[in-house]
Amino acid sequence: MKEKLPLIVGILIPILLILFVVVSVYLPSLFVKPKYDFVYTTNARYDYDVKVLDGKISATPRYNDQYYSGNQYRRTPPEPTFFVYDVTADKSKSISLAQTQTYNLDSSNKSPDGFTVGRNESDGYSFFPFFYGSYQRGVYLQGKGLNRKIQDQYYDFQFLGWVLNE
Repeated sequence: MKEKLPLIVGILIPILLILFVVVSVYLPSLFVKPKYDFVYTTNARYDYDVKVLDGKISATPRYNDQYYSGNQYRRTPPEPTFFVYDVTADKSKSISLAQTQTYNLDSSNKSPDGFTVGRNESDGYSFFPFFYGSYQRGVYLQGKGLNRKIQDQYYDFQFLGWVLNE
């Protein structure tokens, strides 16, 4: 047994070091709990000018009937789809424009408790075990060690504001 002690220690030290790093990276995010839900839209980019004015959402069509009057492809733009993201349930729920008016929103980039919502596009490659490639794209809730994916579609996502009242 004495002869195998250096071998056992030599194997255990790297394993314990890896476990320590994994625990120190992932453990803090298990206890981080965002408090503020937020509202966003996904299909209003081209047809509507959507913004937050005095804590309420304003959705104005970009093109009026005069724009379409000489155009044979006249169409009514679809109403934007709004979502409220519940941070405790980790789910988005579709809501109407009328329902968004019941919320008082803070349109700042950072929530009152220090979180942000943003796009992430990253391509990663590794050499171990032999050329592992991956990419991460989507919209993430980030802050204080938390990096939670909200949705995969990042190209038409528009963050509108943090819900200050329920």
